[in-house]
Amino acid sequence: MISYQQFNIHSDNIVECERTLDLIKIALADRIESIIGPRGSAVCPIFQLRLKNQKEPIHLTFFPGFSRWNEDILQFIRERGGILREAADVIITGVQSHTEVPLIAIEYCGALPAGNQAWQRSGRAYSFALARIPYLYVAELGGYELDANRDRKAPRMPNPAVPFSYLSYSLEQDTPVLPIFVTSPGADESSRLAHADEFADYELIALIRTLLLNENPNDIYELLRRKVLALVRKRAAASRNGRTLTPQQWESAYDALKKGQSLVEFLVHNAQLSWSKIAYIASLTASAKALMQHAARYAIGLTSSELPMCIIPRTNRPEFASRVSALYRDLPIDFAQWLARDEHLVICWVMGFKPGGDDARPDRGLPPLSRMLVGQDHDLLSVVYGPAPTATWPMLQHDPKTLSQRNGLWEAILAVSDALLVDSATDRVTKHGYLRSHWEAAIPKPVSRNFLIKPSPTRIGENDVDTVLHTLLGRCAGPDVYEGLCNPPGGDWSGISLQPPERTVELRWLSLPRVSGADTKRPDHVFQFFGIVAQPIILSIESKETATAVEAGIGPRLSKYIANLITSTASIERPAPIHPWRHSTHRLNPRNFLFASAVAFISSSQSDIDSVMAKAKADLIFAYTFEANGNSCTICLIPSGQTGRLLVNYVAGLTITGTGISLRRD
Repeated sequence: MISYQQFNIHSDNIVECERTLDLIKIALADRIESIIGPRGSAVCPIFQLRLKNQKEPIHLTFFPGFSRWNEDILQFIRERGGILREAADVIITGVQSHTEVPLIAIEYCGALPAGNQAWQRSGRAYSFALARIPYLYVAELGGYELDANRDRKAPRMPNPAVPFSYLSYSLEQDTPVLPIFVTSPGADESSRLAHADEFADYELIALIRTLLLNENPNDIYELLRRKVLALVRKRAAASRNGRTLTPQQWESAYDALKKGQSLVEFLVHNAQLSWSKIAYIASLTASAKALMQHAARYAIGLTSSELPMCIIPRTNRPEFASRVSALYRDLPIDFAQWLARDEHLVICWVMGFKPGGDDARPDRGLPPLSRMLVGQDHDLLSVVYGPAPTATWPMLQHDPKTLSQRNGLWEAILAVSDALLVDSATDRVTKHGYLRSHWEAAIPKPVSRNFLIKPSPTRIGENDVDTVLHTLLGRCAGPDVYEGLCNPPGGDWSGISLQPPERTVELRWLSLPRVSGADTKRPDHVFQFFGIVAQPIILSIESKETATAVEAGIGPRLSKYIANLITSTASIERPAPIHPWRHSTHRLNPRNFLFASAVAFISSSQSDIDSVMAKAKADLIFAYTFEANGNSCTICLIPSGQTGRLLVNYVAGLTITGTGISLRRD
């Protein structure tokens, strides 16, 4: 039984909205009688789904771009308990009685991250679970990275502790936060077979269906957990002995967690790994190096001998605390007493800052990862040893709340830690040790309230330019226009798709280079137009918010990027969207296409248009004018040259009734 007739899809951009709609369409394929849309607002498209055996249709409204509406859904999640400033790609809400209820959050990742990138998003899972909102990290598995010559490299995989942290945290919070591994478009037959036990394409669709139809998802969540554990076991089996737990130890650890035992207790009693910390930074202080050596003497690995996380068992903690107090003789008394507590101590080692003082962004996920692994009931000490800007330390000393509000890394450290030890080459202020009571006021307390977001942005921007362009050419232009790339703000540049002149296959180039030869620029949008002239026209578009942001000479650079790219072999291909991708040996001949470029921006000023026409050297300009609330948008089409005029003639004839978009030819 469906609980909601209206769902809102809040997201980074229009692409994430569309990707989620595609999942919904597949999930409800046997129930959908018709889909009408996009309709309504130009910047918040609405779709109507009529289902079999249901009197009233379902309405789906897109909200592309966070934090630009009458209510901020991310702020609501923080108030609800999600204490970190972390967004997912998509948040689906159900709307009932003028109130929105968050149902699930989804993160889309083009490849399973490895190295320290693997935990960069851990703060999102941590935060959404605290807000009691299920969180799915949808990552493609089985693909390959490409080197500078566009040759395949061996795939990199995360340490097994990272996917396992989702399992342990889901059990503790009783809220599913899970990685879901879907088949990468770049997966070949061998990788499809190798990861058959981990792929969860079907389960993802089934979960979306249960969400929309208000069915019990528990069986699906259990299947997903087993698939995560299968990847953990496989990664452990591929690791050198002693670097991580064995596959059977990971399985036993999971069983212990399900029985209510903590991972820390399990490791202390059943899987003590040797551990050491190596820091490759020139600014490492002598005392920080000594601290790491002391920890290596008394600690065991938190599932790994190499990750920057360790456990000081309670039997070793007094001696370790004595060593630390001798090393830092100005430690506050209450910190030194806490350090010697008769409990297991978990330590998270945060370099945090690059040599120039900038945040090492992946490190903001490290403290949440540690907490997700060990749970809320164990002491967690974060050690910060990187060269933070000197202005950091007085603020930490006197105003930790402002420091947390200004810096996402410090927000993550303070939100999850019970204590903090600072040993940085740039610190001349602190006494090294702080307890949570020092910054407790900086942690927001959960509150409960209702909210409803209206489909009218508080400001119009580049997100709206991209949404309207996608609606116009990606949805309303019909089968003779093929959308090969849509990359609005927050996009991932995962690939460009194109069709040969005969349209017998869809080709896709993955791992896009930022540049491809001299004087090129990667486009924001790519469309192919068939049937206008003998050769297909490939239109590359740069979208900006303002005319002044348009770069000089951008038009030829956009076209040259695509012309250069298609001379390389496509990564993958498929005959049609219903078929799976397979590796390709196909190249396109640039001589078989016409290349055109365009720029899109917001302005009704003739001087702006004239300026862009003169400097951009593009074949076509899309000049937008929005009503204040974004409900309607008028696009002025301005051609330059014969190909531009051909495109304007075609676009001006499109049927766009009900979309909130109107067209005007210059």
